[in-house]
Amino acid sequence: MSNMVEHYQGLAQNLVETLGVEQALYVAQQYAWYGVVEEIHRINGEVGHTVH
Repeated sequence: MSNMVEHYQGLAQNLVETLGVEQALYVAQQYAWYGVVEEIHRINGEVGHTVH
């Protein structure tokens, strides 16, 4: 499980650095990468966000 979390963190960080937060969220949601969406929200400082 830890490897998956690290993968999500790395992918989220790369997307945010490359595209910015809004576009990174859009891309992650389009591909249904919900773990990545969670990490983008965490990186962006949004505490308590959950994906349903």
